[in-house]
Amino acid sequence: MNTLDNYRHQIDALDAALIRTLGERFELCRKIAEFKKEAFVPMMQPGRVEEVKRRCARLGAEHGVNPQLVVEMYTLIIGESCRVEDEIIGTPEKQQAA
Repeated sequence: MNTLDNYRHQIDALDAALIRTLGERFELCRKIAEFKKEAFVPMMQPGRVEEVKRRCARLGAEHGVNPQLVVEMYTLIIGESCRVEDEIIGTPEKQQAA
């Protein structure tokens, strides 16, 4: 295997690990949604959202990853997490109209 193929193979393996990790994260989000539903905890926790983005941007910077890219990625990831939670918890009609 030439060097370029080797690098590509390594990237493919890392991509697979990223996707597996995202799957694990969304599975945990489902468990959190079930907990919130049973405990009557509101789905949206804006302070937590910003805390996660700041922490991950800081981690990104520590690992040579553009913090703005990390924030953009986590905006998408958190958006999907909220969608998943909303499917499980549901949104009362009054909140949807607001």
